[in-house]
Amino acid sequence: MPRLPPSIIRRAHSISPHLAALLPVCRDAGSARNELRWIREHVAEVLSPRSHGATNSRPLRHLKENALLRRLCRRRGSGVPLQYILGTQPFGDLEVKCRKGVLIPRPETEAWVTRLAEVVRRDGDGGRCSTCLNIWDLCTGSGCIALLLYSLLRRQFPGLSARGFDVEPRAVALARENLAYNILRGLLSKADPNVRFEEADIFSAEWLSSLLKARDNAGAGVDILVSNPPYISARGFNRDTERSVRNHEPKLALVPERQPTSFPDCRPEDVFYARLLEIADVLQPKFAVFEVGDLEQASRVVQMALNQCNGVEVEIWRDWPDMQPSDDEINAIGVGGVEVPLKGSGNGRAVFIRRTA
Repeated sequence: MPRLPPSIIRRAHSISPHLAALLPVCRDAGSARNELRWIREHVAEVLSPRSHGATNSRPLRHLKENALLRRLCRRRGSGVPLQYILGTQPFGDLEVKCRKGVLIPRPETEAWVTRLAEVVRRDGDGGRCSTCLNIWDLCTGSGCIALLLYSLLRRQFPGLSARGFDVEPRAVALARENLAYNILRGLLSKADPNVRFEEADIFSAEWLSSLLKARDNAGAGVDILVSNPPYISARGFNRDTERSVRNHEPKLALVPERQPTSFPDCRPEDVFYARLLEIADVLQPKFAVFEVGDLEQASRVVQMALNQCNGVEVEIWRDWPDMQPSDDEINAIGVGGVEVPLKGSGNGRAVFIRRTA
């Protein structure tokens, strides 16, 4: 990364030392100004009389605001992700809390979740009944996918339920907190939503068998299966990810730790997809979407799906699946002799599976 010219740093410092502190990570004055504004707003909210009590005098509150602003700008300037500084990230019509140890929601994930909700509203018949829908979100992290799908679909499907599973206890705790937080803010209905988050290892045979038994006893199938699993190779993590991701976001959520001993023909970075497709073959959801790292990985996952799942149609969704592709972007790719549609514009981002039989 090229060094910033000292003249730019001096100019920023003459405007505000906080602006200069943000420049190393923002790289330009415009971005630094935007982030400084957001951090100022966050500090004002955190230390407002409404949030902090009205016991402090105005001069004392001003000193506290400056001290907190300086500390947060320095943390951000050192590379800490903005979402961890502010504590939240917008995700669709929700506000998702972010915390170290749990992956930060990405706009590309929001885009395919929104696209999936549109497809389900258009083509989903509710499976078991016209108003019922059962969502499973594996590797749920912050819970953002399950919560946004619930928010987007609950009006059309009053019998909607969503369950999120993650092996990381901190992720499960944050997902539950995000459910409560969005209800408190009025972004989700105050009526008791049928949303649950549970700690689970999706590679455990006991976990799946116990859930299948409970499902059979309740007579409730799974209609939508979604996942944003770890999908980066160890080499790719060290070579290709941004420094802030390597230094601050959880490697467990990005790089599969499990070796593919149960799937000997599978690359280490694809091992979660092999397991997810096993689960999909058992659960038989009408729709499934799995986030991927790029078009090459998407093609491998498509091939695995075609080999393992009967009676399915498969698409690859790009970063922005509802956008028109540019002139140099192809609209289909051949995988194992099958022409697979490519939807939208950008990088390969998700594999969409629809059961037709």
